[in-house]
Amino acid sequence: MSAAPEQAPVPVVEAEGLSLVGPEGPVFTDVSLAVLPARATLLVGTSGTGRSSLLLALCGRMRGTTGSLRRQGRPVRSGRDLKNLRRASAVARASTFVVPEARLSVAQSVAERALLDGVRPAAADRAFAAAEELLDVRLDRGALVEQLPAYEVAGLCVALALVRPAELVVLDDLDADLDLTDQRRLLDGLVRLAATGPAVLATTTEPRSAHPDALLVRLAPPQKVS
Repeated sequence: MSAAPEQAPVPVVEAEGLSLVGPEGPVFTDVSLAVLPARATLLVGTSGTGRSSLLLALCGRMRGTTGSLRRQGRPVRSGRDLKNLRRASAVARASTFVVPEARLSVAQSVAERALLDGVRPAAADRAFAAAEELLDVRLDRGALVEQLPAYEVAGLCVALALVRPAELVVLDDLDADLDLTDQRRLLDGLVRLAATGPAVLATTTEPRSAHPDALLVRLAPPQKVS
């Protein structure tokens, strides 16, 4: 008897023909991609390709998009669908919109995120410590965020996002202030994180940081609207 063929995994989120036009013109146009469970996906694009806006759109946090989104195979059509997509995703960093407060300590940042996400402090501390292990980073709980090196700031962003469980974890600007060695180290950690269950989606301008176990998606500049 022959074995049944393996079924392809259902994407955590899938976009088809996704576009966004802002006051100054197209931000991104006709993007189609699938973000798979237990997989890290790296969106690579130069300035002007709409990386940050696309990242927010894929987790239900950007208004005004056209095209279609699906979550776990089901269309995202209503306000309730978008709300559920937002709940299922965790934003580690998104441009200047989602970043840790510079004057808080690491411990205060964890406590604040736990409060915002409705997680008990002890559970938040455990989840944060587990994330540190995956990302190969040890954060001084008493240090201020503004005192941390760039790699530790990136690790802090991701670990804070993991305070509560999520289907999708997103990180904008993986390469922010990091040399190529640290970019690869961080992506190694994100691949390990994805292997524990959640899909991971990150953006970068640097394709050389790519990982063999991460899916690399190149973003093209948006097309002009005629």
